[in-house]
Amino acid sequence: MIAHSISTWTPQFANFFKSRGDDVVVATFSPNKIEGIDTEFVGIEPFDRFKNKHRFFTRVPRLRRIIKTFKPDIVFAIYLSSNGLSGALAWNGPFVVSAVGSDVLDREGRTGLRRVFRENIIKLVCRKADIINTVSQGIDDELLRLGVPQTKLLQIPFSVNLEQFYPDPAMPRISATTFICTRSHEPLYDIATIIEALRLIKSTGRQFHCILTSGGTLLEIHKQKVIDAGLEGYVTFTGFLEHGELPRLLRSADIYISASLGDGTSVSLLEAMATGLLPVVSKIDANTPWVIDRKTGLFFDTKNPQKLAQVLHEAMDDTTLRKNAFEKNRQRVAEDCDMQKNMERLADLFTKLVMKKKHPSCSTCD
Repeated sequence: MIAHSISTWTPQFANFFKSRGDDVVVATFSPNKIEGIDTEFVGIEPFDRFKNKHRFFTRVPRLRRIIKTFKPDIVFAIYLSSNGLSGALAWNGPFVVSAVGSDVLDREGRTGLRRVFRENIIKLVCRKADIINTVSQGIDDELLRLGVPQTKLLQIPFSVNLEQFYPDPAMPRISATTFICTRSHEPLYDIATIIEALRLIKSTGRQFHCILTSGGTLLEIHKQKVIDAGLEGYVTFTGFLEHGELPRLLRSADIYISASLGDGTSVSLLEAMATGLLPVVSKIDANTPWVIDRKTGLFFDTKNPQKLAQVLHEAMDDTTLRKNAFEKNRQRVAEDCDMQKNMERLADLFTKLVMKKKHPSCSTCD
């Protein structure tokens, strides 16, 4: 695997494959070790996930040495335009990449040559990959627009570990005053709209607390916006969380917020749904398959803090809606996004791909 060890799903995948009896090495550009997994750091220290993007090119020789020593049957890269690029340059065997959202859809701030460069990287990786595991129809549509053959695309959403993400026994609470947003502080996720909506709610005199997790290039700017809005004491920034911390924080909240301008199938949303929170999310194509407005969640228009403030007031006041969401959302996630089931589907695909490469005439490997 070539994957960020700081991502919550990397240990899940690595441990799943190991539990099947597979030998697993995770090559990662972040220095975090994964307990019980052979983890090779190939990045640059001091680590900053938002800087030194050249590492996905310059560390390819290091990756090649790891691959030569390990002799894998297959390489699996998560995040198409970063880890996928390194894998495409370092490996010529069976190759699967996962496109999860911002690695394909994030066009914020990318225009002209920057956008052309990014799109050419995506095309290169997709040419080298045997299969592109996409997590939403929106990603499929974008890759098809770039000329990727439909036959290479396999849509299996990244999913949720239901043993980790489960509701607090007190859910749904009668009083709902705690919000949480688990998106990164990047332009695509528009945390600024959330902060402005919180300012509007505070101006009405309502009491609440909002937890903003993760880091990002805009984190310090958002911290200053909170100060400027007079929201100190109302908002908590956690920064990046260690594995296992997020489920506890979600269980402490009542309402999940995402103001994303675009997305794949949002694992953050699915985790909140599995934990019993009421989703209040931007009305984008990636969210509409998962949330039924005013039945299992609430929508608001992108970049509209006034509307977000309005629906957050409704979310706090509507006990019936929160109860309905609690009862239906976890069931929906269990039916379609159980991590164990979807990883087994992916593992079966890996086996067939490797067998097909070794035995091209194999009729059962298609």
